[in-house]
Amino acid sequence: MKPVISRILTENLDIKPLEKVLIVTDTKKLGIAKMFFEASRKINLESNLIMMEPRLRDGEEPTEAVAEAMKASDVVVIVTSKSLTHTKAVKEARSNARIASMPNLEKTSFTHGLAADLQTIKKNVDKMFLKLEDSNFVEVTSKNGTNVYFSVRGREWRKDEGSIKNKGDLSNLPAGEVYIAPLEDSVNGTIVFDYFPISKGKLKLEVDNGLVKEMKGDKRKLQRIFKQLGKSARQVAEFGIGCNHKAKLDGILESEKVLGTVHFALGNNVNFGGRNSVQFHLDGIIKKPTVKVDNRIIIKEGKWRI
Repeated sequence: MKPVISRILTENLDIKPLEKVLIVTDTKKLGIAKMFFEASRKINLESNLIMMEPRLRDGEEPTEAVAEAMKASDVVVIVTSKSLTHTKAVKEARSNARIASMPNLEKTSFTHGLAADLQTIKKNVDKMFLKLEDSNFVEVTSKNGTNVYFSVRGREWRKDEGSIKNKGDLSNLPAGEVYIAPLEDSVNGTIVFDYFPISKGKLKLEVDNGLVKEMKGDKRKLQRIFKQLGKSARQVAEFGIGCNHKAKLDGILESEKVLGTVHFALGNNVNFGGRNSVQFHLDGIIKKPTVKVDNRIIIKEGKWRI
């Protein structure tokens, strides 16, 4: 793990000796966070670690103390059990800092997705991005029952290739995806997740004008979130394509980067071009999709056709 952590700090983040570096963690991920902190101390004179209680769900805001510390830092490394990526705190911190977010990071990722060659990830991301840029319409189908279509006209495709070297840069690590916020009310059809982190087995969603209307499968935890947070939590917020050649289906952070998969997320998308604000963001994976962009097949049953 130590060589990979060192590479993340020096290559992905390009930390300088006098920068203010903050490691953010919670009580469930303190062990891995301490390894990042100790590695950071060897190359940096201003390294700090701050810990909080675990958040209840992905996308919930951190404590006020954590949010303020993030804004005062040049580099923020987030190693928490729940994702802070799609929070107001991260959005505000990016005005000064560059951020690596690693929610629910597992040790297995250090030999899989995190160990991937950065140049190969970049090559895959750029190759896919070139086929998606300036597109208008996307259709996703799969033998698992997925059949959904949506508009991306006027929205910007984003790259996550793991380079976090400039102020405002943000990456989820392991890196390797191209993603977008679909036009909120344009998403219609059926999404069947082969993997959804708070459900056992497959989860089937019926989507009408961007909102989840019906669900089949282990839906209890998701229903509870919908009840707590209301209509905004039902929003299909993101579509992404995995581009990491070494990523494995192992936890949502790494699974969404697997080459040959796609993912949709529910909830917040304001940090990447959408307009749905809610303290919730959670992705689900489709393993062997067929993807059409402006009526051109770019992925056929999990195999890239570009």
